[in-house]
Amino acid sequence: MVQPIATSAALPCSVYFTDTVQRSGVGGIRGKIVVVHPERKAQRALHRMVGAAGVPVEVASELETAAIDADTIVIVDASLAQSRKPVARAWIAVPGEGLSAAEAPVVASLLAAGCDHVIAHPMPILAEELLATVQKLLRRDVFGLEKYLTWSADVRSYTLDDTRDRDAAVAELAREVVLFGLPDRVSSMVSVIADELLANAIYSAPVDDAGVRHRASMPRDQGRALSGRDVVTLRWATDARYVALEIRDRWGSIDPVACATRLAAAQSTQGGMGLPLAYACCNQLVIGHAPGALTEVVALLDVRFKPTELGRSASFHVFSGDAP
Repeated sequence: MVQPIATSAALPCSVYFTDTVQRSGVGGIRGKIVVVHPERKAQRALHRMVGAAGVPVEVASELETAAIDADTIVIVDASLAQSRKPVARAWIAVPGEGLSAAEAPVVASLLAAGCDHVIAHPMPILAEELLATVQKLLRRDVFGLEKYLTWSADVRSYTLDDTRDRDAAVAELAREVVLFGLPDRVSSMVSVIADELLANAIYSAPVDDAGVRHRASMPRDQGRALSGRDVVTLRWATDARYVALEIRDRWGSIDPVACATRLAAAQSTQGGMGLPLAYACCNQLVIGHAPGALTEVVALLDVRFKPTELGRSASFHVFSGDAP
Protein backbone atom coordinates (compact mmCIF):
# COMPACT_ATOMS: atom_id res chain seq x y z
CA MET A 1 0.00 0.00 0.00
CA VAL A 2 0.99 3.63 -0.34
CA GLN A 3 2.50 4.99 2.87
CA PRO A 4 2.11 8.78 3.27
CA ILE A 5 4.59 10.55 5.51
CA ALA A 6 4.18 14.29 6.14
CA THR A 7 7.55 15.95 6.57
CA SER A 8 9.10 19.39 6.45
CA ALA A 9 12.69 20.24 5.67
CA ALA A 10 14.77 23.39 5.55
CA LEU A 11 17.88 23.82 3.47
CA PRO A 12 20.87 24.95 5.55
CA CYS A 13 22.41 28.05 4.00
CA SER A 14 25.38 28.89 6.25
CA VAL A 15 28.29 30.35 4.33
CA TYR A 16 31.82 31.03 5.61
CA PHE A 17 34.42 32.98 3.65
CA THR A 18 38.21 32.90 3.74
CA ASP A 19 40.56 34.78 1.46
CA THR A 20 40.20 31.92 -1.03
CA VAL A 21 36.39 31.89 -0.93
CA GLN A 22 35.62 28.66 0.90
CA ARG A 23 32.09 27.32 1.14
CA SER A 24 30.91 25.55 4.28
CA GLY A 25 29.86 21.93 4.07
CA VAL A 26 31.41 21.16 0.67
CA GLY A 27 35.03 20.45 1.54
CA GLY A 28 36.43 23.90 0.81
CA ILE A 29 35.51 23.98 -2.88
CA ARG A 30 36.96 26.94 -4.73
CA GLY A 31 35.89 28.31 -8.06
CA LYS A 32 34.43 31.18 -9.99
CA ILE A 33 31.57 32.12 -12.26
CA VAL A 34 32.09 33.56 -15.73
CA VAL A 35 29.21 35.35 -17.47
CA VAL A 36 29.51 35.41 -21.26
CA HIS A 37 26.89 37.55 -22.98
CA PRO A 38 27.12 40.09 -25.82
CA GLU A 39 24.74 42.63 -24.21
CA ARG A 40 26.04 44.95 -21.49
CA LYS A 41 22.62 45.24 -19.82
CA ALA A 42 22.27 41.46 -19.70
CA GLN A 43 25.81 41.14 -18.34
CA ARG A 44 24.97 43.44 -15.44
CA ALA A 45 21.68 41.66 -14.74
CA LEU A 46 23.28 38.20 -14.75
CA HIS A 47 26.17 39.40 -12.57
CA ARG A 48 23.68 40.77 -10.06
CA MET A 49 21.73 37.50 -10.01
CA VAL A 50 24.68 35.21 -9.31
CA GLY A 51 26.63 37.61 -7.12
CA ALA A 52 24.72 36.19 -4.16
CA ALA A 53 26.53 32.87 -4.68
CA GLY A 54 29.53 34.40 -2.91
CA VAL A 55 32.28 33.40 -5.37
CA PRO A 56 34.17 35.64 -7.81
CA VAL A 57 32.19 36.62 -10.93
CA GLU A 58 33.87 37.66 -14.18
CA VAL A 59 32.14 39.05 -17.27
CA ALA A 60 33.02 38.73 -20.95
CA SER A 61 31.32 39.55 -24.25
CA GLU A 62 32.81 36.65 -26.21
CA LEU A 63 33.91 33.14 -25.38
CA GLU A 64 37.33 33.81 -26.89
CA THR A 65 38.07 36.49 -24.28
CA ALA A 66 36.69 34.60 -21.26
CA ALA A 67 39.10 33.11 -18.73
CA ILE A 68 37.62 29.62 -18.33
CA ASP A 69 39.17 26.62 -16.60
CA ALA A 70 38.01 23.30 -15.20
CA ASP A 71 36.75 24.93 -11.99
CA THR A 72 34.61 27.56 -13.74
CA ILE A 73 30.84 27.69 -13.95
CA VAL A 74 30.01 29.43 -17.23
CA ILE A 75 26.72 31.26 -17.74
CA VAL A 76 26.45 31.75 -21.47
CA ASP A 77 24.00 33.38 -23.87
CA ALA A 78 22.02 30.74 -25.79
CA SER A 79 23.32 32.02 -29.13
CA LEU A 80 26.89 31.29 -27.99
CA ALA A 81 26.19 28.04 -26.15
CA GLN A 82 26.66 25.80 -29.17
CA SER A 83 30.07 27.22 -30.02
CA ARG A 84 33.21 25.20 -29.42
CA LYS A 85 33.66 25.42 -25.66
CA PRO A 86 36.70 24.81 -23.44
CA VAL A 87 36.53 22.48 -20.45
CA ALA A 88 34.63 23.93 -17.48
CA ARG A 89 32.89 22.62 -14.39
CA ALA A 90 29.50 23.40 -15.94
CA TRP A 91 27.87 25.38 -18.74
CA ILE A 92 24.51 27.05 -18.19
CA ALA A 93 22.72 28.36 -21.28
CA VAL A 94 20.42 31.32 -20.61
CA PRO A 95 17.92 33.20 -22.80
CA GLY A 96 19.33 35.71 -25.25
CA GLU A 97 18.26 39.20 -26.23
CA GLY A 98 16.78 41.07 -23.30
CA LEU A 99 16.77 37.84 -21.27
CA SER A 100 13.29 37.14 -22.60
CA ALA A 101 11.93 33.60 -22.90
CA ALA A 102 13.92 31.30 -25.16
CA GLU A 103 12.20 30.15 -28.32
CA ALA A 104 11.29 26.46 -28.51
CA PRO A 105 13.61 25.71 -31.48
CA VAL A 106 16.53 27.25 -29.58
CA VAL A 107 15.87 25.06 -26.55
CA ALA A 108 15.52 21.98 -28.77
CA SER A 109 18.83 22.72 -30.49
CA LEU A 110 20.60 23.16 -27.14
CA LEU A 111 19.23 19.86 -25.90
CA ALA A 112 20.26 18.16 -29.12
CA ALA A 113 23.76 19.61 -28.68
CA GLY A 114 24.03 17.89 -25.30
CA CYS A 115 23.75 20.90 -22.97
CA ASP A 116 23.25 19.82 -19.35
CA HIS A 117 21.74 23.13 -18.20
CA VAL A 118 19.28 25.00 -20.42
CA ILE A 119 17.17 27.78 -18.89
CA ALA A 120 14.16 28.75 -20.99
CA HIS A 121 12.45 31.33 -18.81
CA PRO A 122 12.49 35.14 -18.77
CA MET A 123 12.93 37.43 -15.80
CA PRO A 124 12.12 37.22 -12.93
CA ILE A 125 11.90 33.42 -13.10
CA LEU A 126 15.37 33.28 -14.59
CA ALA A 127 16.95 34.68 -11.42
CA GLU A 128 15.38 32.05 -9.16
CA GLU A 129 16.33 29.16 -11.39
CA LEU A 130 19.82 30.43 -12.19
CA LEU A 131 20.87 30.95 -8.58
CA ALA A 132 19.51 27.55 -7.51
CA THR A 133 21.44 25.90 -10.33
CA VAL A 134 24.68 27.68 -9.47
CA GLN A 135 24.39 26.89 -5.76
CA LYS A 136 23.80 23.21 -6.43
CA LEU A 137 26.88 23.09 -8.63
CA LEU A 138 29.09 25.04 -6.21
CA ARG A 139 28.08 22.97 -3.20
CA ARG A 140 28.01 19.69 -5.13
CA ASP A 141 24.73 19.08 -3.32
CA VAL A 142 22.39 18.20 -6.15
CA PHE A 143 19.50 16.19 -4.75
CA GLY A 144 16.22 17.25 -3.14
CA LEU A 145 13.24 19.32 -4.28
CA GLU A 146 13.72 21.60 -1.23
CA LYS A 147 16.35 23.56 -3.16
CA TYR A 148 13.66 25.04 -5.39
CA LEU A 149 11.17 26.00 -2.68
CA THR A 150 10.99 28.38 0.26
CA TRP A 151 11.93 26.92 3.65
CA SER A 152 8.32 26.93 4.88
CA ALA A 153 7.02 24.47 2.27
CA ASP A 154 5.56 21.28 3.73
CA VAL A 155 7.09 18.30 1.91
CA ARG A 156 4.90 15.21 1.65
CA SER A 157 6.37 11.79 0.93
CA TYR A 158 4.97 8.46 -0.30
CA THR A 159 6.68 5.09 -0.57
CA LEU A 160 5.29 2.56 -3.03
CA ASP A 161 5.27 -1.02 -1.70
CA ASP A 162 3.87 -2.60 -4.86
CA THR A 163 3.64 -1.70 -8.54
CA ARG A 164 -0.14 -1.51 -8.19
CA ASP A 165 0.23 1.36 -5.69
CA ARG A 166 1.04 3.71 -8.58
CA ASP A 167 -2.59 4.58 -9.33
CA ALA A 168 -3.37 5.17 -5.66
CA ALA A 169 -0.33 7.41 -5.25
CA VAL A 170 -1.27 9.52 -8.28
CA ALA A 171 -4.89 9.83 -7.11
CA GLU A 172 -3.83 10.88 -3.61
CA LEU A 173 -1.42 13.42 -5.03
CA ALA A 174 -4.11 14.93 -7.25
CA ARG A 175 -6.50 15.15 -4.30
CA GLU A 176 -3.93 16.90 -2.09
CA VAL A 177 -3.01 19.41 -4.79
CA VAL A 178 -6.63 20.54 -4.97
CA LEU A 179 -6.92 20.64 -1.16
CA PHE A 180 -3.96 23.03 -1.14
CA GLY A 181 -6.05 25.49 -3.14
CA LEU A 182 -4.48 24.92 -6.54
CA PRO A 183 -6.67 24.77 -9.66
CA ASP A 184 -7.81 21.59 -11.36
CA ARG A 185 -5.53 22.40 -14.31
CA VAL A 186 -2.47 22.10 -12.07
CA SER A 187 -3.80 18.93 -10.46
CA SER A 188 -4.27 17.40 -13.90
CA MET A 189 -0.76 18.33 -15.00
CA VAL A 190 0.78 16.98 -11.80
CA SER A 191 -1.12 13.71 -12.22
CA VAL A 192 0.21 13.20 -15.74
CA ILE A 193 3.79 13.96 -14.68
CA ALA A 194 3.63 11.71 -11.61
CA ASP A 195 2.13 8.82 -13.56
CA GLU A 196 4.80 8.95 -16.26
CA LEU A 197 7.75 9.38 -13.89
CA LEU A 198 6.54 6.63 -11.56
CA ALA A 199 6.19 4.28 -14.53
CA ASN A 200 9.76 5.06 -15.56
CA ALA A 201 11.06 4.44 -12.03
CA ILE A 202 9.14 1.17 -11.63
CA TYR A 203 9.58 -0.39 -15.06
CA SER A 204 12.42 1.31 -16.93
CA ALA A 205 14.96 1.94 -14.16
CA PRO A 206 15.70 -1.67 -13.06
CA VAL A 207 18.55 -3.32 -14.97
CA ASP A 208 20.12 -6.77 -14.79
CA ASP A 209 23.83 -7.59 -14.59
CA ALA A 210 24.14 -7.06 -18.35
CA GLY A 211 22.51 -3.64 -18.17
CA VAL A 212 19.30 -4.83 -19.83
CA ARG A 213 16.08 -3.14 -18.68
CA HIS A 214 14.43 -6.47 -18.05
CA ARG A 215 11.22 -5.11 -16.54
CA ALA A 216 10.44 -2.57 -19.25
CA SER A 217 7.96 -4.89 -20.98
CA MET A 218 6.28 -6.12 -17.79
CA PRO A 219 2.45 -5.80 -17.95
CA ARG A 220 1.39 -2.65 -16.14
CA ASP A 221 -1.57 -4.35 -14.44
CA GLN A 222 0.60 -7.09 -12.91
CA GLY A 223 1.50 -6.68 -9.27
CA ARG A 224 5.06 -6.90 -7.96
CA ALA A 225 6.38 -6.14 -4.51
CA LEU A 226 8.80 -3.21 -4.39
CA SER A 227 11.60 -3.75 -1.89
CA GLY A 228 15.34 -3.16 -1.70
CA ARG A 229 16.58 -1.40 -4.83
CA ASP A 230 13.09 -1.58 -6.33
CA VAL A 231 11.70 0.88 -3.76
CA VAL A 232 10.29 4.00 -5.41
CA THR A 233 9.48 7.22 -3.55
CA LEU A 234 7.34 10.19 -4.50
CA ARG A 235 7.66 13.55 -2.74
CA TRP A 236 5.89 16.79 -3.45
CA ALA A 237 5.40 20.28 -2.05
CA THR A 238 4.23 23.75 -3.00
CA ASP A 239 5.21 27.20 -1.78
CA ALA A 240 2.55 29.09 -3.84
CA ARG A 241 5.24 29.82 -6.44
CA TYR A 242 5.96 26.29 -7.61
CA VAL A 243 4.55 22.84 -7.29
CA ALA A 244 7.57 20.56 -7.04
CA LEU A 245 7.28 16.84 -7.69
CA GLU A 246 10.18 14.45 -7.02
CA ILE A 247 10.44 10.78 -8.03
CA ARG A 248 13.39 8.63 -6.89
CA ASP A 249 14.58 5.14 -7.77
CA ARG A 250 17.67 3.36 -6.45
CA TRP A 251 19.08 2.09 -9.72
CA GLY A 252 20.80 5.19 -11.07
CA SER A 253 20.55 3.73 -14.57
CA ILE A 254 19.22 6.77 -16.42
CA ASP A 255 21.16 8.02 -19.46
CA PRO A 256 20.99 11.84 -19.31
CA VAL A 257 22.36 12.27 -22.84
CA ALA A 258 19.70 9.96 -24.26
CA CYS A 259 17.06 11.85 -22.26
CA ALA A 260 18.11 15.19 -23.72
CA THR A 261 18.05 13.69 -27.22
CA ARG A 262 14.53 12.36 -26.70
CA LEU A 263 13.32 15.69 -25.35
CA ALA A 264 14.85 17.57 -28.29
CA ALA A 265 13.08 15.24 -30.73
CA ALA A 266 9.77 15.68 -28.93
CA GLN A 267 10.20 19.46 -29.07
CA SER A 268 10.48 19.35 -32.83
CA THR A 269 7.61 16.90 -33.40
CA GLN A 270 5.17 18.39 -30.87
CA GLY A 271 4.52 15.02 -29.28
CA GLY A 272 5.90 12.08 -27.39
CA MET A 273 5.23 9.91 -24.40
CA GLY A 274 6.93 9.07 -21.12
CA LEU A 275 9.64 11.51 -20.16
CA PRO A 276 8.87 13.86 -23.10
CA LEU A 277 5.26 14.04 -21.95
CA ALA A 278 6.30 14.89 -18.39
CA TYR A 279 8.67 17.52 -19.79
CA ALA A 280 5.87 19.02 -21.90
CA CYS A 281 3.66 19.38 -18.80
CA CYS A 282 6.15 21.19 -16.53
CA ASN A 283 8.22 24.39 -16.53
CA GLN A 284 11.47 22.84 -15.29
CA LEU A 285 12.68 19.25 -15.50
CA VAL A 286 15.67 18.44 -13.31
CA ILE A 287 17.50 15.10 -13.36
CA GLY A 288 19.82 14.14 -10.51
CA HIS A 289 22.06 11.16 -11.22
CA ALA A 290 24.28 9.06 -8.97
CA PRO A 291 25.36 6.27 -11.36
CA GLY A 292 24.39 2.84 -10.13
CA ALA A 293 22.82 4.24 -6.96
CA LEU A 294 20.09 6.84 -7.48
CA THR A 295 18.04 8.64 -10.08
CA GLU A 296 15.97 11.62 -8.99
CA VAL A 297 13.67 13.50 -11.36
CA VAL A 298 12.18 16.78 -10.15
CA ALA A 299 9.43 18.47 -12.15
CA LEU A 300 8.43 22.03 -11.30
CA LEU A 301 5.27 23.85 -12.31
CA ASP A 302 5.13 27.61 -11.88
CA VAL A 303 1.64 28.39 -10.52
CA ARG A 304 2.01 32.20 -10.48
CA PHE A 305 1.51 32.70 -14.19
CA LYS A 306 -0.82 31.56 -16.92
CA PRO A 307 0.75 29.08 -19.34
CA THR A 308 0.64 31.73 -22.08
CA GLU A 309 2.73 34.06 -19.91
CA LEU A 310 5.60 31.59 -19.66
CA GLY A 311 8.05 30.33 -22.25
CA ARG A 312 6.75 27.68 -24.62
CA SER A 313 9.58 25.35 -23.63
CA ALA A 314 10.59 24.01 -20.24
CA SER A 315 14.04 24.36 -18.75
CA PHE A 316 16.19 21.25 -18.48
CA HIS A 317 18.96 20.40 -16.02
CA VAL A 318 21.15 17.36 -15.37
CA PHE A 319 23.25 17.09 -12.21
CA SER A 320 25.60 14.29 -11.20
CA GLY A 321 26.69 13.68 -7.63
CA ASP A 322 26.96 11.25 -4.77
CA ALA A 323 23.74 9.73 -3.51
CA PRO A 324 22.62 11.22 -0.17
